[in-house]
Amino acid sequence: MVKILSQAFFNMKDPRIEGMLSVTRVELSNDKRYAKVYLSLYGNDDKRNEEIFEVIEKAKGYFKTAVAKSLHTFKAPDLTFIRDKSIEKSFEIDKIFKKIENERHNQS
Repeated sequence: MVKILSQAFFNMKDPRIEGMLSVTRVELSNDKRYAKVYLSLYGNDDKRNEEIFEVIEKAKGYFKTAVAKSLHTFKAPDLTFIRDKSIEKSFEIDKIFKKIENERHNQS
């Protein structure tokens, strides 16, 4: 389902969705009625990311339809979008490591 939703985001081409967006994982309930969709946004400030999530929430029907069509089912799971900050955090950690490396290099 990650590929299906990633493709749906790509096809959406909404200019309000800026920066890097990726579907990091999807957790489907045992009865397949509910899905938690983890999204990572990078390249915007927190306020802008909140606005993007509002756009995504309003387009939930679009994504649900994309899932139903791709899985060839009449009823798709209810989607809950959750912000995954892991990619953002990894970039922050990388910046910290580079800063430490530069400081060590400058002290040598």
